[in-house]
Amino acid sequence: MREIVVTRQFTKDFRSLPIQIQIKADVIAKLLQLNPINATLDIKKLSGFTRPPLWRLRVGDYRLIYTFDRSKIILHRICHRKDIYHHL
Repeated sequence: MREIVVTRQFTKDFRSLPIQIQIKADVIAKLLQLNPINATLDIKKLSGFTRPPLWRLRVGDYRLIYTFDRSKIILHRICHRKDIYHHL
Protein backbone atom coordinates (compact mmCIF):
# COMPACT_ATOMS: atom_id res chain seq x y z
CA MET A 1 0.00 0.00 0.00
CA ARG A 2 1.37 3.40 -1.01
CA GLU A 3 1.58 6.46 1.21
CA ILE A 4 -0.59 9.42 0.14
CA VAL A 5 1.18 12.79 0.04
CA VAL A 6 -0.79 15.98 -0.61
CA THR A 7 0.63 19.26 -1.86
CA ARG A 8 -0.26 22.62 -0.31
CA GLN A 9 -2.16 23.52 -3.45
CA PHE A 10 -4.19 20.31 -3.26
CA THR A 11 -5.12 21.10 0.35
CA LYS A 12 -6.21 24.61 -0.66
CA ASP A 13 -8.24 23.24 -3.60
CA PHE A 14 -9.78 20.51 -1.43
CA ARG A 15 -11.02 22.94 1.22
CA SER A 16 -12.85 25.00 -1.40
CA LEU A 17 -14.81 22.01 -2.76
CA PRO A 18 -18.45 21.20 -1.92
CA ILE A 19 -18.68 18.71 0.95
CA GLN A 20 -20.14 15.94 -1.29
CA ILE A 21 -17.10 16.16 -3.59
CA GLN A 22 -14.74 16.18 -0.59
CA ILE A 23 -16.29 12.92 0.64
CA LYS A 24 -16.07 11.31 -2.83
CA ALA A 25 -12.45 12.46 -3.26
CA ASP A 26 -11.51 11.02 0.13
CA VAL A 27 -13.00 7.62 -0.74
CA ILE A 28 -11.30 7.64 -4.15
CA ALA A 29 -7.93 8.55 -2.59
CA LYS A 30 -8.20 5.47 -0.39
CA LEU A 31 -8.89 3.34 -3.49
CA LEU A 32 -5.84 4.87 -5.19
CA GLN A 33 -3.70 3.68 -2.29
CA LEU A 34 -4.51 0.10 -3.22
CA ASN A 35 -4.07 0.50 -6.98
CA PRO A 36 -3.13 3.85 -8.60
CA ILE A 37 -4.32 2.66 -12.04
CA ASN A 38 -7.58 1.11 -10.85
CA ALA A 39 -9.61 -0.07 -13.86
CA THR A 40 -12.93 0.67 -12.13
CA LEU A 41 -12.11 4.38 -11.79
CA ASP A 42 -12.08 6.84 -14.70
CA ILE A 43 -8.31 7.37 -14.87
CA LYS A 44 -6.27 8.63 -17.81
CA LYS A 45 -2.62 9.43 -18.28
CA LEU A 46 -2.17 13.04 -19.40
CA SER A 47 -0.19 13.49 -22.59
CA GLY A 48 2.67 15.98 -22.65
CA PHE A 49 3.75 15.30 -19.07
CA THR A 50 6.50 12.69 -19.06
CA ARG A 51 8.70 13.45 -16.03
CA PRO A 52 6.89 12.53 -13.89
CA PRO A 53 3.81 11.37 -15.79
CA LEU A 54 0.61 13.02 -14.56
CA TRP A 55 -2.62 11.09 -14.18
CA ARG A 56 -6.17 12.45 -14.21
CA LEU A 57 -9.02 10.97 -12.23
CA ARG A 58 -12.67 12.02 -12.59
CA VAL A 59 -14.64 12.92 -9.45
CA GLY A 60 -18.00 14.06 -10.81
CA ASP A 61 -17.43 17.42 -12.53
CA TYR A 62 -14.06 17.72 -10.82
CA ARG A 63 -10.66 16.36 -11.82
CA LEU A 64 -7.94 15.11 -9.48
CA ILE A 65 -4.36 15.28 -10.81
CA TYR A 66 -1.77 12.97 -9.28
CA THR A 67 1.54 11.18 -9.78
CA PHE A 68 2.81 8.00 -8.18
CA ASP A 69 5.85 5.78 -7.77
CA ARG A 70 6.48 2.54 -5.89
CA SER A 71 6.17 4.02 -2.42
CA LYS A 72 3.84 7.04 -2.62
CA ILE A 73 1.01 8.80 -4.42
CA ILE A 74 1.26 12.58 -4.69
CA LEU A 75 -2.04 14.45 -5.04
CA HIS A 76 -1.30 17.71 -6.87
CA ARG A 77 -4.60 19.44 -7.69
CA ILE A 78 -8.35 18.97 -7.59
CA CYS A 79 -10.45 21.55 -9.46
CA HIS A 80 -13.56 21.86 -11.58
CA ARG A 81 -13.10 20.36 -15.04
CA LYS A 82 -13.33 23.76 -16.74
CA ASP A 83 -10.38 25.13 -14.71
CA ILE A 84 -8.02 22.23 -13.96
CA TYR A 85 -5.99 22.20 -17.15
CA HIS A 86 -5.31 25.96 -16.99
CA HIS A 87 -3.55 25.48 -13.64
CA LEU A 88 -1.03 22.81 -14.67
